[in-house]
Amino acid sequence: MTNVLSDRVAREKIRHELDKNFLVEAGAGSGKTTSMVGRMLELIREGKTSFSHIAAITFTKKAAAELSQRFQTALEKAYKEEADEVKKERFKKALGELENSHIGTIHSFCGRLLRERPVEAGVDPSFTELEEVDERVLKEKAWEEFIAHTQINEPQELIELAKAGISPQDAKNIFVALPHLPIWSAA
Repeated sequence: MTNVLSDRVAREKIRHELDKNFLVEAGAGSGKTTSMVGRMLELIREGKTSFSHIAAITFTKKAAAELSQRFQTALEKAYKEEADEVKKERFKKALGELENSHIGTIHSFCGRLLRERPVEAGVDPSFTELEEVDERVLKEKAWEEFIAHTQINEPQELIELAKAGISPQDAKNIFVALPHLPIWSAA
């Protein structure tokens, strides 16, 4: 008995419809990394682009590291097994470009873009990305400053929150728990 995946058609599109861009969104363990690696290999194999023009973006450092490692392993295997000399040369070139890859988190990708064009982006060229713990401290500080400002300058806002059954602590918990956004700090 053959095990056929219900999303087989979507997986085939990801891997073989090379003239379209895709956003791959699925749950943990669903095969996103395998699909992305397969697509990147096909893009290179078919000469649709060079590896230096591929951006593979994930949301966690762990996922980015896994994607990078699995792609490198698959690329090395494809290079060894490819019989067509033109395609083999494409894989060889991609192997040489691995160090400059755009496989990473959304934070690292945005940071890289800002570092490439700091003047145009209006950022200090020596900025650094905040780590999660630093971001939480910054959020806590921002919240305390916001509450102090509101208590002095806009106390009615806090009264309106209370009427809605929301305490300042409840609002703070929501604010601090919000998913982190790319935040950078000047060094």
